[in-house]
Amino acid sequence: MIYITLLAIIFFQLFLIAYPLIKRKFGQHIKLLDIEDVNIVKEKVLQQAYQMLTSKSINMSFNDDEGLYTLLATWKNNFLGKKSHHIYTYFNFPLAFLLLGLLDQYESADKKEALAKIERKVIDLVTNEGQLKFKVDKVDQAMFGLVFLRLYKITNKEHYFEAAKNIYKYISLFRKDDGIYLYRKEHNIFFIDTVGLLCPFLMLYAEITSDKSIKADAERQVQFALQYCVGPNQGLAIHAYDLTHNHPLGSVNWARGMGWLLLGLSSVATKSYNEQFRNVTEHYLKLLNNLKEDYGFWAQFLGHTNDKTIDSSGSLMFLYSFMKCDLINIDESLIKSLAALCVDVKGKVQMVSGDTIYINKYSRVKSVSELGQGILLSILAESKK
Repeated sequence: MIYITLLAIIFFQLFLIAYPLIKRKFGQHIKLLDIEDVNIVKEKVLQQAYQMLTSKSINMSFNDDEGLYTLLATWKNNFLGKKSHHIYTYFNFPLAFLLLGLLDQYESADKKEALAKIERKVIDLVTNEGQLKFKVDKVDQAMFGLVFLRLYKITNKEHYFEAAKNIYKYISLFRKDDGIYLYRKEHNIFFIDTVGLLCPFLMLYAEITSDKSIKADAERQVQFALQYCVGPNQGLAIHAYDLTHNHPLGSVNWARGMGWLLLGLSSVATKSYNEQFRNVTEHYLKLLNNLKEDYGFWAQFLGHTNDKTIDSSGSLMFLYSFMKCDLINIDESLIKSLAALCVDVKGKVQMVSGDTIYINKYSRVKSVSELGQGILLSILAESKK
């Protein structure tokens, strides 16, 4: 018995040493989709989205890295039956983006199968009376409100609108008296994430309810970001702004931060009479064109960085935002270039940087994600127009 125990200890120690080396050597190879037929790209991406939709878990990484510590922590949580991390990741923005991408496929690309699959999935999220089946405790979940509003417009089913009203009720608790929404209620900090995750929902909710004050709230978030949450000179997005001490926080060249700003900015630029929003969007198109890597897209950090590989989340956010404002056309050559860099042979969007840990602590993981899958679906749905 003692020998078996010693052997087990030795084996485990060898595993601790060997795991990072084995993972680096064999765990990072991805075979990408380098083909000429764009229709095959579109169909593979759609079929993988359907598969993701049937899962009860989320592909996107919510960890700093995929090292041994993360693996052991996952084993421990599974063994103890802890569900808190699963609940946090599942009822969060990656799934919402996947659903939105499929809704765009239904509406713009006439993929009728998509709607039926979406409605089956949404049973996990809302009752037939419009009551939410999950707790709304973060601004990120405003994207589910956008899903429900889109479904309401398509189907005219009242329980979807009721669900959206419930999202708005809970999200309103993050609103300060001055109209600024906090990313987390316990921190007096404005995050650039809020602009992209909240404003598209507020704009559509304002349109459906004819409530101008809600539209004004969406515009206020964008205006605040453009005044306080961008860097000097060129105006790249800064991660956050300390509302207590009045100073910016975090990276000034984080691509997904710039993506969050553009998602919110484009949602108001397309539905606002304020020309400022359109003009700023055009400015960012020129600026980001100058910050592309040699392969034609963007890395996780813009400009000077030691990691030049594509971050498909930031890159796709940029393309989607400019496309919605009719500033760029998504043609076949662009789709093929994207596929060759971040879509694997099965149709999964790879190279999406993981969820951000906190200010100045960014994920080192690039992997499969519902976020990237959903945004690419939205882009592909519009590309045939």
